[in-house]
Amino acid sequence: MSYYRISFGVLFTSLSLLTTMTFAGPAEVAELAEIEKSQSNLNLQKDWAKYRLEKKQHDCYDKFFTTRCLEKARLEHRQEIKEIRAQEIPMRERERVLKSIIKDEQDEQRIKDRNDPAKAKQRADNVKDYEQKQLDQIKREEDLVKKRADSEKRAQENKKANPL
Repeated sequence: MSYYRISFGVLFTSLSLLTTMTFAGPAEVAELAEIEKSQSNLNLQKDWAKYRLEKKQHDCYDKFFTTRCLEKARLEHRQEIKEIRAQEIPMRERERVLKSIIKDEQDEQRIKDRNDPAKAKQRADNVKDYEQKQLDQIKREEDLVKKRADSEKRAQENKKANPL
């Protein structure tokens, strides 16, 4: 358990020094993945702490001073959870900072793409193509209606015609 405290202490110290960075890149994405891995490890520690609490509570019911034993087990559990939360708080704060940095950069990139003249020309061409396709579709529908009307007329003419 002390190994985790030391390694997480080093990790969070290094994380707190990196909070001044303002650009997102592969390092931030990798750091976010590392934070996710650390969170998974902390969740595992929480699960084990809960298991130990439940085991101690179960064992307490075999003792004469059940209430005192249960209180002691809960107190130990609270202490374990307190240590885990002390590690989680700075990690989650750093995670929020990283996610906001990544989001800000993505928003900035979207704005650049939106204001890019080549992209604007492409969007204008796409709009023209779409409008042309709509006009073509309307024309095809009108032609279809006209052909249906003409087909009734041709059918009447064919009925009038005499076979040889």
